[in-house]
Amino acid sequence: MGIVAEWLSRHTWFWMLWLMRRPWMRHLQRASMRLVRVSRRDAAWAGFVRQNQFARRHGLPVLKFMFTLLLGSMLFTFTYFFAIWLFEQGSLGGKAVP
Repeated sequence: MGIVAEWLSRHTWFWMLWLMRRPWMRHLQRASMRLVRVSRRDAAWAGFVRQNQFARRHGLPVLKFMFTLLLGSMLFTFTYFFAIWLFEQGSLGGKAVP
């Protein structure tokens, strides 16, 4: 499951970075600063830069962790429903539900 989570997180991270580097996205990022009061604009831009630095540092590990949780949840759910299905079929030795 770790290999699949790693592959998914790396590809998702690549496409997220690719999208954030598009000229129209950069324009939207700069335009969003115009919504901030002039007196707070420098601080808002500094916060934006810090947020991007944090995301670059920790984004990929967080994505990998989240994909691992997602895949683990899907595997658990599949196993649970498969066991219920086997029980209803009578394959587990229990009494089948009509």
